[in-house]
Amino acid sequence: MLKVTRKTKQVEIILDQELAERIAALGDQLSRELTAEQVTEAGTNTAAKRTAKRIEELKEQAKDSTLILTLRAMPVSKWAQTLAANTVTAGNAAGTRDMFGTAADALPQMLESATIGGKSADPADLTKDALRDLFDQLTDGQFTPLWQAIAELNGTAADPKAAFDLASKVLHS
Repeated sequence: MLKVTRKTKQVEIILDQELAERIAALGDQLSRELTAEQVTEAGTNTAAKRTAKRIEELKEQAKDSTLILTLRAMPVSKWAQTLAANTVTAGNAAGTRDMFGTAADALPQMLESATIGGKSADPADLTKDALRDLFDQLTDGQFTPLWQAIAELNGTAADPKAAFDLASKVLHS
C-alpha cells in the first residue's frame, strides 16, 4: 500500500505572556551582546553568557505554562476545504481569509500531540471552539509562530518535477 509521509513541525507557545515577553526581551539583549564583540582575553563574552543563562532559567520556569503542539500537514483537499470555509467574499471582490477561523478549523485536524507542562493537554481544550477562545487571548507574538507553522505545513508546493528536470539538464549537458 502506498503511503504519503506528510511534514510535521513542533510549535511551542508560552501561555504566560509576561514570562514570554521577558524571555523575548532577553533574547534581543543577547543578540545585541553577541554583536557587541565584548570578548575578553579568555575568549568569552561574559555579559552574553549571563544573559543566555538567564534565558535558560526562564525557559525552565516557563515549562509548566508552555503548550507544545506537534502538527502534521493536512491532505490537500482538507486544507482547500478549510480555506474555503474560512474565506468571506463580497460580490466580485477577492476573498478575505479569517486567519483565526482557519487556524481553529485546521489545528484539530493537524494535531499529532499536544502537551502542557509535560502532560497531555485536555482534549476539551483542543476543540475548534476552545482553540478559537485561546486564539482570542493570545498576543500577536504568541499566535504568529502557530499561524506560520500551519501555513508552512499546508501551503508549500511539494512537486519536485521541476527540480528533477533541471538536475537532469545540468547532468546531461
